[in-house]
Amino acid sequence: MTAIVLVGTLDTSVSGAKILAVFPSISKTNYIFGQVLFEALAAKGHNVTIVSPFEVQYAHENIRQVRITGLFSHIEDYGLHANVFTKRDKSSFYGNTNLIYGTAAMADYTLGHPKLQELLKNPAETFDLLILDQVLCESLLGLAYHYGVPAIVYSAAAPNKYTNEMVGNPHNPAYNPIPSLGYSDRMHLVQRVWNTFVSICEQFNYRYLYLPSQEAVYQRYFGRRPNLPPLLDLIHNVSLVMVNSHPVINFARPFVPNMIEIGGAHIRQLKDTGFSQDVINWVEKAKNGVIYFSVGTNIRSADFPDSLRDAFVGAFGKLGQVLVLWKWENATLPDQSANVIIGPWMPQQQLLAHPNVRLHITHGGLLSMMETVHYGKPILGLPLAGDQEILVNRAVEAGYGLKLDYQNVTEEGILEAINQILNEPEYRQAAMKASRHFLEQPLKPMDKVLYYVDYVLKQDSGIGYLRSGALYLSFWPRHVVDVASILVLITMIPVGLFATLIQIILRKTHQRKLKSVAGVGKPPANGKALEKDAKKKRN
Repeated sequence: MTAIVLVGTLDTSVSGAKILAVFPSISKTNYIFGQVLFEALAAKGHNVTIVSPFEVQYAHENIRQVRITGLFSHIEDYGLHANVFTKRDKSSFYGNTNLIYGTAAMADYTLGHPKLQELLKNPAETFDLLILDQVLCESLLGLAYHYGVPAIVYSAAAPNKYTNEMVGNPHNPAYNPIPSLGYSDRMHLVQRVWNTFVSICEQFNYRYLYLPSQEAVYQRYFGRRPNLPPLLDLIHNVSLVMVNSHPVINFARPFVPNMIEIGGAHIRQLKDTGFSQDVINWVEKAKNGVIYFSVGTNIRSADFPDSLRDAFVGAFGKLGQVLVLWKWENATLPDQSANVIIGPWMPQQQLLAHPNVRLHITHGGLLSMMETVHYGKPILGLPLAGDQEILVNRAVEAGYGLKLDYQNVTEEGILEAINQILNEPEYRQAAMKASRHFLEQPLKPMDKVLYYVDYVLKQDSGIGYLRSGALYLSFWPRHVVDVASILVLITMIPVGLFATLIQIILRKTHQRKLKSVAGVGKPPANGKALEKDAKKKRN
């Protein structure tokens, strides 16, 4: 019934809106996630202006690009696109500081770029909606204020501190783990204590480091406008937040009405294999199936430490007739065995959709995990950064994957894990079960996205009724610290009065005792007579 209602609404949807889509991230993953959205919006008749450092690789009459050139070199010093294996040696404080000020520099460069400035200064340019990629660049919400339009935040990640803050989504550290910690939503006591501590640190980090850095960028480019609201007001005024999550791959959590789960929206409906004829021949002639190995778009297999590379090369060489397709960015692979084919790019979705692909060796990135689950393939995970640990752990718990420990990867361990997954049908069956659960949705994820985009465009008076009351409270009232203080005070008053009364009673009792002792110790007036009587008695 829900699907029928939503599809019926889509039939009378808004078309021809002018949408500004700002995707400033240097992460190709984020752009891939948005790319399907741009195509879908354009196909529906919307006019989309894309602001991004990546070049649009397809032509459409409803799409134009404002390309932010030079961004990669500008933020190079912040290490945002450094070798992940080098970054592992840095402290978390170092990484967090670079992330905060690096993303501020990214937002500053984007807003100051001549092409975007040209767009902003052109009075003929108007828009109906801003769609912003959530990459810690909230100062770019000033564009919604500049054009007087609603804003939708489109996140390639699951809910986090930054997206939760926009809509007042609850975060209870007892069952909502911080992604980088790798915990599940069923933590034991020590994990809950640590997760709570990190959550508190994250809150202070957001309030006292992140917000001031973004506020400075926001004021620099929009500060001359009259009645400029604080940046936090714009953050809390976001109409919708769309997050790339799904309970099968992430975990179940509470959502306010204007936060929408769209996990899998980037997965395309494949019309052809996308393979060259050579790849088709290799894949279909592999008698014992195919293993696909990739660590995503932001991590290079060619940057593997020698020991890690050699462990995989050695294990693959012992797999006999099993074909391995490895996304390897260099022209050559040392000691490459005959059953391994390398290439700098692989058609990942097409490969995972092919029935002859039996295993995906992956870093556990969110988009890769969703594609793998969508097509029902088991995984061998090698988590390297971010939320990859928790996503791979979820796969292991659900029975459709195994995990390699980066610090202890050996050729024997890889070979044993691969043979276990390939030879035991339970992994394939669990993967197919997860796929069924992932696909059982009342509406396709991209259809849901398009529905809500049109929903925001049609609401001339806004969608304030979807907003949580938490957005109207500051930090202390939102976390009932004021109520707790009053309760403590109410409890302490009678306790204090009782303690004071006991103190008074004890003081008076003590004073009486002192007087009594003083009376007993005082020598009597006829002491000499008594002394004589005493001598007589002794005699």
